[in-house]
Amino acid sequence: MPVIKCKQSGTSLIEVLVTLFVMAVGLLGLASMQMISTKNINNSQFRSLATDYAYDMAERMRANRAGVEAGNYTNLSTSGATATTCNSCTISQIALLDQYEWSQAITQGVISGGLPSGSGAVSGSVATGRYDISLQWNEQGRDDSGGTLDNTTFTLSIQL
Repeated sequence: MPVIKCKQSGTSLIEVLVTLFVMAVGLLGLASMQMISTKNINNSQFRSLATDYAYDMAERMRANRAGVEAGNYTNLSTSGATATTCNSCTISQIALLDQYEWSQAITQGVISGGLPSGSGAVSGSVATGRYDISLQWNEQGRDDSGGTLDNTTFTLSIQL
């Protein structure tokens, strides 16, 4: 009976290098997906915060209906908001306090719950009772040249 010799050799160096290359490309793709996912999570968090802050101002306006009817909320902005103190506040002082507290919430650091480069404004008319509450902030984007900062706006329209 003839003896058959099976010669088995190990994998070649080329096969190992191809395998390592394919694995490296896959891991780079995985890392890229993770970074894009993190960016999108941050952006969605900022959009949720903007929605919360817009509804916060809407509720403040509903709570101070007399201040709205007196025109104290007609051209409100986060820029130039100053702190006010009062023991028995008038409707205009309540509007100033609302403006200051709203401004502090929006413009505080991102870690503390603010919007990056955030600002807000309320515009509208007492005659129509329609008000637009707008918030702006910087959001991470991407174009052909790489990462960008896009100015994003959220507007809530209310009728009081």
